[in-house]
Amino acid sequence: MVANGERTNLYGLMVILLFGLSVTALLTTVVAGSIITLFLLLIYEFLFQPATLPAAEILVPIICSAGICLLILLVRHERDAPVHTIRSVGASRARREERSELIDTVQLVAHQAVVPVPDVYVAPMDAPVSFTTGFKPQTARLVVSEGLVTLLEQSELEAVIAHEIAHVQNRDAAVMTAVSLPVGSSQRVFRLLSNSTIGVEHGHTSRADLGDALVTAGLILVLPVWIVAVLCWTALSRTREFTADSGAIAITGKPVALATALEKIDSTLAERPSTDLRSAEVSPLAIVEPPRKQPDFGGVPLPTSRLNRIVTTHPSTERRLERLRERDP
Repeated sequence: MVANGERTNLYGLMVILLFGLSVTALLTTVVAGSIITLFLLLIYEFLFQPATLPAAEILVPIICSAGICLLILLVRHERDAPVHTIRSVGASRARREERSELIDTVQLVAHQAVVPVPDVYVAPMDAPVSFTTGFKPQTARLVVSEGLVTLLEQSELEAVIAHEIAHVQNRDAAVMTAVSLPVGSSQRVFRLLSNSTIGVEHGHTSRADLGDALVTAGLILVLPVWIVAVLCWTALSRTREFTADSGAIAITGKPVALATALEKIDSTLAERPSTDLRSAEVSPLAIVEPPRKQPDFGGVPLPTSRLNRIVTTHPSTERRLERLRERDP
């Protein structure tokens, strides 16, 4: 079971990171919208009414309103994120006549965790991948790949499903989406420009739009805030993976099964680097972060892999295995 002291430490760290990330996310969006609005106003004044800028008491509310409108635009844009993520990997709804054992396992684990049973989807890919999406437990969707189901033993598959159910229980998809709106926008734009988006073969490419482009332009002008936002986001993501591991143990009581599943998934993903699951939307959701050919910072390539440790969305598999083995009675 989860040690109370460790759980307290994890939750305390998450509260700190959530606060910092919420502040930076809000500030980033408002500043980005404000800078862009001010820039447009300056162009307008230069072209049509030179030397007649609005007074500060008029200009400031306009700029702040623009930032808030941009934030609302981003929030509305995220409504389609769960559906897009599922379609980007070509997943389809699991049918009981074909996947009865998988569906029964999901139902069993969900009942043990006392959460609504998520809809189950299967992605037609050999890479062992699992993730959950959806902003509420009542609308959660669990995605597993055919490769994962084939690779794992039943107890290991149950442990992986428990990890994903723990994410549902903790509302991680909603939390990570809400506090990472500017970061997600920049990632979508830069990955689109680098032609590394997932889902092309299924007809669902990047979700990057004009709002994402505006936020990214503003982020470039407020680089320190962007750096802090990305660092807080990745640190929070790593912490929530530890928490989901602990939640899986609390549900199943089988730390060894989860440990062996993580080992198998990690080694298999390393052997199959051609499968591009490194999109901004899929990689943070997966139970093990797929290896990246080129480490990046919020979508911007990094010059060295040594910096990768501070910008990964998952803790190292080795560290997770150490923690799980410490739980083995």
